[in-house]
Amino acid sequence: MAIQVLIVDDETMTLRNLEAIIKADPTLNVAGTATNAIDAIQQVRALRPDIVLMDLYLPGEFDGVEAIRRIQNSFNPPKIIAATSFDLESYTRGALEAGAVGFILKNDAETLLIPAIHSAVEGDPIVSPQTTVRLIRSFLQPTTAPEIVRARERIRSLSDRELQVAHLIGHGKVYKQIAAELNIAPDTVKSTVTRAMQKTGADNGAQLAFFVGQARLDMDEVQ
Repeated sequence: MAIQVLIVDDETMTLRNLEAIIKADPTLNVAGTATNAIDAIQQVRALRPDIVLMDLYLPGEFDGVEAIRRIQNSFNPPKIIAATSFDLESYTRGALEAGAVGFILKNDAETLLIPAIHSAVEGDPIVSPQTTVRLIRSFLQPTTAPEIVRARERIRSLSDRELQVAHLIGHGKVYKQIAAELNIAPDTVKSTVTRAMQKTGADNGAQLAFFVGQARLDMDEVQ
């Protein structure tokens, strides 16, 4: 059965381009489209898609980040991939904190969109390379001690292996790549992420990586 995808974007040309990319994959189907956040939420309720591709800068009462948050608070929500033309840290962080399982730039859509959708279905987070670099850099910027303390409190119960896996996700690695790097099975990576999510309250692997990045740990000390 084809994976059902809802596309949310207010630009007609972009919407059609994303539709064309998705329709080129026989395992995917465009269940519907929406052009604003309210319409997106209504379409999710009506169509029950597997995946929502959510533009973050939308017209109307609220933006895509708030739409993600509201959809995530619904019963059995779909996996949401955030998409935008602008690599803004505030949107990236906001989308991941709201519950998006991944984040791609629209410029990367031709090469990353299809893999991102399949990865999301499998529970494997994906982030555009440019966005990964920006997130990593933002983690290195000065922050207040209370923020670091709160972040470390959130992840204090994680094992070294769970920290390693989350750190690698934050560097843009997918489960198969992490498995190869750590010489463990992909299923072990997935179960490690699930366990770490339960401990930290993260909604997905991308959010888990965000939490670990906030803590500013010296990963050289984690074995």
